[in-house]
Order: sequence, then C-alpha cells, then structure tokens
Amino acid sequence: MSVLIPRIRTINVRLSEEEYLELERFCLASGARSISDLVRNTMNSLITSTNQDSSLASSVIEYSGHVRELELRVKELAAELASFRTVDRLPHANGPDETNETAETRPSNDTGISQDSATSEPPLSETDS
Repeated sequence: MSVLIPRIRTINVRLSEEEYLELERFCLASGARSISDLVRNTMNSLITSTNQDSSLASSVIEYSGHVRELELRVKELAAELASFRTVDRLPHANGPDETNETAETRPSNDTGISQDSATSEPPLSETDS
C-alpha cells in the first residue's frame, strides 16, 4: 500500500518506563496500529479541538456584541415609548375635552338616533335567554 501523505518530520519525546508502558497499553486498548498513529491522531484531535474552540469563542464574542447592541436599542425604544405615553397623558391645554367632543360630533342617522344605538342589537327578552 502506498502512502498518500508522506511523513518526513519526526518528534522525539522522552518518557519514563511507566509512561511508555501505559502508552503501549492504551495503544492496544484503542486499536491503533502503532504508538506513532495513536500519538499523531491524538495530537491532530487536540489541534482540531483547539481550533474549533477558538472559532467558537470568536463567534460567542461576536454574538455577545450584537446582543449588547440590541439590548441598548430596546432600552432606547422603551424610553421613547415611555415619553410618548407621558405626552398622551398630559391634558390638552387649548383643545376641547375629549368626552364632550366625541359626544357632540357623533354622527346620527335619519331617525335622529345615534349610529351606535342604531347598529346595536335590541335587548333580549326574558324568553330569549
């Protein structure tokens, strides 16, 4: 079988006898072809995991910034809404009273009955209930 990715670099690591025996046992238990494969795969997993963690951290920081901006905007909109409510509650200094205005300007039909009472249903009789 030909090697698809030739490996030309080496790394030397000094291990105690106990560390080496543990590494051999772990290699057999994990089903790796060799200690070199086990160490290589473990290092690649560590590097990939670190890169994913870094990418995830960047995304979290970015989204946190967006959330802070949205929170600020919501507070601004809430303050603006509160100011509109305050303006609506103030009595109109120069204008007519609202209750009198609506009663006077309510349109009526030809019978002289206000439109609201003309469109409302008649009261229920005792037999209808």
